[in-house]
Amino acid sequence: MILVDSSVWITYYRPGVPEKIENLLKEIILADMAAINGIIMTEVLSGISKLKEYEMVSSDFKGFHYLKITEDVFSNASLTGSALRRKGISVPATDLIIASSAIITDCIIYHMDSHFDVIAKHTGLKAKNLLN
Repeated sequence: MILVDSSVWITYYRPGVPEKIENLLKEIILADMAAINGIIMTEVLSGISKLKEYEMVSSDFKGFHYLKITEDVFSNASLTGSALRRKGISVPATDLIIASSAIITDCIIYHMDSHFDVIAKHTGLKAKNLLN
């Protein structure tokens, strides 16, 4: 399973999406490997102002695996954030929760956000930065 971060979905749904990103996501979707969670869904959908586009993306998201954000995810996110803070590293809570969702469910996260590279460096997060 591949948890696709909002940074990737936002790029995918914008006009002029890079061919590399478009093809990769189409492969993931066709292989039924695409996953989202509530934070990713909210980050993407709340940024869409046109109702027709909102309905299209919302409909697409219903076809993907949905990872529930459980108490274990929040606990892991809190512990990770605290451990990173002790090292002088600050990461947004939303990214900690998204990363913990991937860790707890043993998913790899595809992203375009350097925070996930930082988290992966200090945890068991499996991450692939699509900008590289």
